[in-house]
Amino acid sequence: MHILSLGEKIKKLRKEKNMTLKELAGDRITAAQISHIERDKSHTSYELLDYLAKRLEVSTDYLLETKEMQAKKITDNLILQSEIYIKSDALEIAEEHIIQALQICKEYNLTDNYGKCNFLLANIHLQREDYGNAIGSFERALFFFIKNNDKKNIFKCYLYIGEVYNKEEFYKGAISHFNFAEEILDDINEEDVNLYKELYSKMASCYMKLDQPQNSLKYIEKINDLERNNSVKEEAEMIVLKAKSLFSMSNYEESKEYFRRALELIEKEEDKDKLAKIYLTISDVYSNIGDSEKVLEYSQKAYDIKKNDEDQYMLDGLFHMIQSYIDEGEHSLARKYCKLTLASSIKNKNKMCEYKSLKFYADIYIKEKEIDLAIEYISKCIAIVSNLEEPKLLANLYIELGQLYSYISKEKELEYYQKGVFVYKNLEII
Repeated sequence: MHILSLGEKIKKLRKEKNMTLKELAGDRITAAQISHIERDKSHTSYELLDYLAKRLEVSTDYLLETKEMQAKKITDNLILQSEIYIKSDALEIAEEHIIQALQICKEYNLTDNYGKCNFLLANIHLQREDYGNAIGSFERALFFFIKNNDKKNIFKCYLYIGEVYNKEEFYKGAISHFNFAEEILDDINEEDVNLYKELYSKMASCYMKLDQPQNSLKYIEKINDLERNNSVKEEAEMIVLKAKSLFSMSNYEESKEYFRRALELIEKEEDKDKLAKIYLTISDVYSNIGDSEKVLEYSQKAYDIKKNDEDQYMLDGLFHMIQSYIDEGEHSLARKYCKLTLASSIKNKNKMCEYKSLKFYADIYIKEKEIDLAIEYISKCIAIVSNLEEPKLLANLYIELGQLYSYISKEKELEYYQKGVFVYKNLEII
């Protein structure tokens, strides 16, 4: 990956072909002139370059390629490799490639790729949960993206910085950056409605954490408006109409591009994970304001689009539904869905979700004053959580079990209270 001057390229190619200066010069110029060119002491005409390219069996474009152009190609390649390594969780190798690319970008003033490298570096920090360095790298990337007016990447930086602030519970900072991201989306007339949905769901969640339910509901309503106005089928139909119109005007290449976009839209399944996550976020917002009907509506949506995948999003959708049914006193429906989550959790050996399913059963029996059954299920929960690294959860279960035994046995009540308090003390909670 050497970046060569014109003279260095000619000399390298000549040596590889075992040619002398005189052999390369032929009858067109002198060996001394070739020597000057190889040492970058002499300028050449295009005709002479064409002659040398033919003698060296390369293209003239290759010889004309400047150091900056070579640096751009090399860093483009390193960036692409880094993206692959990041997606493969080979973060150390990705970081090595990015640092190498950054050095080249700095030397040759490649501001576009300098921004991209910092953006990738920020994503590596994010995966490592190194939020301070992630913010720093995103802000450096943002500086270069703004300098190059790269609005799509400006949007991504604002979005990710907002997400980091959200994780760190700095909700005002998160909202501020989400607002910047929304302005950029509006400015570039982004057609991907799922980007808006993702952004609005994050904003709704932040406003709820700031105890501003009206602002939160405003962004949920924006999501609802998008869903009412932008079905995939309708969007595909509009693109096909445009493609047909272009075809009828003999604009075949442009028409072909629109037909391709329509086909991609029709064939490509919606990003179900992202959509499920949005619905679950909205469900959480409504849960915080006590609207069980809306909790059920949006958790049902998350479950419906993921029910064939049997993954964490499907289970989370069901868990939201179960909690809503318990809150509403619909215990038979809650049991029905508990049965589904328990079966899926056992099948996929997901112990945390198995615990959650059993805990819901216990909650139902507590509501129904079936204390013996509630104790049985809390005990099953303790058996599972004891093997997980969740000491606080275990302490809570001991305390809850102690409360249940208060109806039956003061001795057992004291025993489990003491177990819970012992774990709390180890955690320095009390």
